[in-house]
Amino acid sequence: MKHALFAAFQYPPDGSSSGVLRTLKHTRYLVDFGWRVTVLAPSVDAYEHLDRDLVAQVPECVKVVRTRYLNSKRHLGVRGRYLALSALPDVWVGWLPFALRAAWRIAADDPFEVVYSTSPPATAHLVARAVARRLGVPWVADFRDPWFEEPPEPGAPSGRVFRAIDRRLERSVVAEASRVVASTGHLRGELVRRHPDIEARTIALANGYDEADFAALPQDAPRVDRFELLHAGSINADFRDPIPLLRAIRRAADAGALDPARVRVRFFGGGAYAGSVALQTEIDTLGLREAVEFVDRVTYAQALAASARASVLLLLQASEDTRGLVPAKLYEYLRLGRPILALVLEGAVSELLGAVGGGRALDPADVPGVAAELGRLYAAWCAGTLDREGADPAAVRRFDRRETARRLAEVFDELVAAPQPARSPR
Repeated sequence: MKHALFAAFQYPPDGSSSGVLRTLKHTRYLVDFGWRVTVLAPSVDAYEHLDRDLVAQVPECVKVVRTRYLNSKRHLGVRGRYLALSALPDVWVGWLPFALRAAWRIAADDPFEVVYSTSPPATAHLVARAVARRLGVPWVADFRDPWFEEPPEPGAPSGRVFRAIDRRLERSVVAEASRVVASTGHLRGELVRRHPDIEARTIALANGYDEADFAALPQDAPRVDRFELLHAGSINADFRDPIPLLRAIRRAADAGALDPARVRVRFFGGGAYAGSVALQTEIDTLGLREAVEFVDRVTYAQALAASARASVLLLLQASEDTRGLVPAKLYEYLRLGRPILALVLEGAVSELLGAVGGGRALDPADVPGVAAELGRLYAAWCAGTLDREGADPAAVRRFDRRETARRLAEVFDELVAAPQPARSPR
């Protein structure tokens, strides 16, 4: 059986984001296609949130090697302030020397044919780049999200010199990688637009759902007795703000299109913004205090079970730099067969829903349009016809995680079979 080294900072029990599932499922199913995996990751105390239930999904054949790390903000900063250049490409760059030391030991004890890296954080790509340079093995660089965003993320260093160096780092990664993988076609297009010469070796490999995660759900799970809108995951004021949705609910209620006493909006794992003064004040102003519920962070399995019982599943994603992204939870929403209401800017999410059905994508700025859709969904719920609005199971099946792992294995096989051209550092 062939051997791949994964430089994957986020790996179970990390429960900080749904991005960990992409790597977990790849490692779980690659073995079915002739590839065993060793995962290189930091010590568990690097993770802000843990979901130990996910550890049970890591196959026995997957070896996880954890190392020490330094975080620029936590270990090199003073009162949360740190030098921008100590966080290139991100605050986890201090993991690099420890990860490389472990990689050399792995290479000596158990040689591997391919190295794979996945971001964020982008430091993982620097680990794999160094491994590929020294050992001459093919390298696959996976982009779950954009590396270089315009404007920069809140709180990220943003000086001119920092941004210029960051651009060069991204350029060197995509120039040297044997294959570049993007989580959506939009993201692939953006990478190719910035780096036209990588087009022939850049592919899109979607996120998806794992059928095994749904096997444990009760068949014909009882629905809730209220019209329940559920959002799984963090919310914030920047691009996952629920305020437009809440205003649309108020508008629909004022128009008589729904009864707010029979509506419940649930946010699972909303994070700090859930308790913010701005959001809580808006809820009170709209008179929706009894309709809105915030649930603390739960395990992935618990969130999935709650989603299966909801009336409508919500997706909030509204910023220019997220047009090309499809959150992993959207594929799970589609597999659940519940109607989806996505408040997003036109882009990858709206294209996916247009292709497979199962929901509508609306601009969150269009509060009247969102209110009208809420009224329509509420009427269908009252009539008992809402279950007919889920996605076509046959159309969704191609997003099974086992299938995406098969495609990744094909990429690995092609690279191992072909002589690797030398790529000069950029």
